[in-house]
Amino acid sequence: MSTEAIGWIIAAVILIGVIVFLFKGMIQTFRRNWVLALLLLIFAGPIWFVWAIIEMFLPFNPGDGARPFETNVNLSQNVNVPNAVPEPIDKGDRFSCPQCAEMIKLDVMKCRFCGIRV
Repeated sequence: MSTEAIGWIIAAVILIGVIVFLFKGMIQTFRRNWVLALLLLIFAGPIWFVWAIIEMFLPFNPGDGARPFETNVNLSQNVNVPNAVPEPIDKGDRFSCPQCAEMIKLDVMKCRFCGIRV
């Protein structure tokens, strides 16, 4: 092999390495703040490109980024407050919900804890 061919091979390997690291930085920009990354990519490509290069060398901490949206979650089930609902005086007008087993009134249309229609 000639020295020129070896030089081209080395340059290609270095270029592939830079592209791989750049993809890592690009992905991290979207993981850290996807709205800002998308806006910079669309309207200010060079600024986003510099940000992606900087992100190549920064460690990714999932706590820094925005949490993904949780869909189909009943927020009332996530509340961890003990004894939030006082015990009823007369338990004769209540029954347990078939889904969450919380005590609900007889005349309700749906459970206030889990939202199931009863």
